[in-house]
Amino acid sequence: MTYIDIHLLKQSRDFIRSTIARIPAMEQKPVLIAYHGDADGCCAAYFFGKYLRCSSDFYWIATPDFDFSKAENDLASKNLNLIVFLDMPVYSRPEMIKRLSSKGYVYIYDHHLPGLYKDSGGNERVFYLNPVIHQNGKSFPAALFGWELLEDKSEFEKKILYMALYTESWLERISLFNAFEPFQKQTLKKIAGRIHCSFLIQNDPTVHHALNLIVKAAEKEILEEEALKDFSEYQILENIFNLIQNEKKWLLINLNSEIKRLVNPKFIIKRIESKARLCGLIASELRWSYPKLVVGIWQRWKGRFYCELRRGKDCKINLASMVNGLHGRTAILTGGGHPAAAAFTAEEEHFFEALHQIKTFLAAGRV
Repeated sequence: MTYIDIHLLKQSRDFIRSTIARIPAMEQKPVLIAYHGDADGCCAAYFFGKYLRCSSDFYWIATPDFDFSKAENDLASKNLNLIVFLDMPVYSRPEMIKRLSSKGYVYIYDHHLPGLYKDSGGNERVFYLNPVIHQNGKSFPAALFGWELLEDKSEFEKKILYMALYTESWLERISLFNAFEPFQKQTLKKIAGRIHCSFLIQNDPTVHHALNLIVKAAEKEILEEEALKDFSEYQILENIFNLIQNEKKWLLINLNSEIKRLVNPKFIIKRIESKARLCGLIASELRWSYPKLVVGIWQRWKGRFYCELRRGKDCKINLASMVNGLHGRTAILTGGGHPAAAAFTAEEEHFFEALHQIKTFLAAGRV
């Protein structure tokens, strides 16, 4: 099974190996892997750490709001030889990457910007890989890339990959998992759900229970729920998951009641109120009920405004292209994603400008 282009994998391995090889052993410092905190990012970080086979540390950039200013200060202060970014939109922060590369080497795997983007501006200390073929092409999950990067894979890694791809809706595309028994799949989906939910509610950017759990489980090569219950991280993830599911249940009841009152909507954009950032989960849940529409859910969270957009399975609107069109039109803080799922963030005065533009685009069918 090879999904990532062999040439791109070789380029990646060569960059990583040459970077590590050129550092004298006496000066060896840990490689730092900065990752997105959802299931795809966590599993990708695990695969990357295993591939390195050298001292590596993990850094969770305070997601889902991406506090890159704090992250840059933290990373720069560590004086690291190699920083790896996985599954996050750093393509829009070239100055940050330039500053970090002045202190060490930077490797980036990102799949949010459509098109193969590897222009490092002639900076040989930066390697940027984004294997999306074209605007409507397949956006390869970071965990799938991490799996392909590994040269030796065990049954445990196969289970980790299943968990990551479950949250990315990639399972049906890969025959590798046909040998799994139905009960195995259900167990892995259950664990994946807990790992995926955890990043929506935590605040500490340096401690992440989800990745800690995967690393601990790997030491014993176990991914059975009963065995995982011995780890305190799993109990914490279970509590977070239950909290979020209960909150999501009641939010969906109210939203569905409101949506039923709409007459032949061209799109659905609704507000929620919650202490956790649940707009993405809610939008993902609702898109299955409205296969021909774009569903947008927005909320105020941590003093900022967030909108998550999803399209139904029969909808062809490129959400990433639509959100990227906001840049330059209004002062959003972040914005981007994939053709089928995208999001943007802004301060209050600019958020509603951006939301109005999204509604105008959707109403006119100009995207």
